[in-house]
Amino acid sequence: MTHPTYNDFAQVSSCDLADALPRHQFMHYAIHPLWANMPRIAGRAFTAQCGHGDNLMLHAAIYAAEPGDIIVVQANDEYAVSGGNVCAIAKSRGIAGFVIDGVIRDIDEVVDIEFPVHALGTCPKPGAKKVYIPLNQPVVCGGVNVHTGDIIVADNDGVAVIPQSQAQDALATAIKRRDADAGQTLLQWQSKHEQNVKDILLKLTQD
Repeated sequence: MTHPTYNDFAQVSSCDLADALPRHQFMHYAIHPLWANMPRIAGRAFTAQCGHGDNLMLHAAIYAAEPGDIIVVQANDEYAVSGGNVCAIAKSRGIAGFVIDGVIRDIDEVVDIEFPVHALGTCPKPGAKKVYIPLNQPVVCGGVNVHTGDIIVADNDGVAVIPQSQAQDALATAIKRRDADAGQTLLQWQSKHEQNVKDILLKLTQD
């Protein structure tokens, strides 16, 4: 396989990646899509950390990140780090979406422009702009260590973080899983599943 692209990763789900990555590469379920039927996003992580009660560095990141990037933010849940205008600017600059260990506001505006945001939730009170923390430093988001350059795949089932060093193997495993599932009917899957369950039960009850 040639070096995978972000579009290649957009063709596999976070569930497909479950066989390819350890549990600690998947964010906590509290980081979730903030609107229904959000499309899957895949792209390069661009990291930002916001000081407590502050949103400055996310606002800086929307101008520093490249088109196609997913801005991954370490924040907190007391003050919103983004609103509708910030999401609109990010979208206009080609940013693929936000993944935030924190909260945003103006969710109706975000839904209207269909900008993908995975976060803890919403809060009407905005943060301040007083704390400088350099961009592109390692962050912790949803319990996962994230570096700029990691690959993010975020969909309705969760958020996967793939280090570049694991990208090729992870994608190959995910494609194999996806194609295996797609290549069999439910009855075929059920037959294998039922036999597997019976075999496991038999072994456990005989031990």
